[in-house]
Amino acid sequence: MDSSDYPASVLLNIADDLLQGEIALKSSNPDMAASHFGRAVEKQDSLPYMEPPFWYYPTRQSLGQALLKANRFVEAEAVYRKDLEDYPRNGWSMSGLASALERQGKMDEAKEAKAAFAIIWAKVDVKINGSRR
Repeated sequence: MDSSDYPASVLLNIADDLLQGEIALKSSNPDMAASHFGRAVEKQDSLPYMEPPFWYYPTRQSLGQALLKANRFVEAEAVYRKDLEDYPRNGWSMSGLASALERQGKMDEAKEAKAAFAIIWAKVDVKINGSRR
């Protein structure tokens, strides 16, 4: 139940949109996944500021991934750039931005994005896209 200090229904709806998006991705329907993830982003954006945040990770990461899989590279670039405004050192969004730029043939910008990612991700033990880049 919602209260003035905890938006439970919004959080449950974000979780549902993300789940439906993941199911669509696994079903090879990235456009449908992007639709679900887009709704999750809108709902997350509606949440009030809170520390720690009500939702634990930036849902734009999921939206960007679906847009890349749907070959919607310009949209993916915009999503990742917006996410990096809010979370400047988000490695997943930095990596996604580099991929979106590469796939558009923006090689100089992609090289810059990869260099920034390499600095941020230099000492982590989590792989993105199967590699540490």
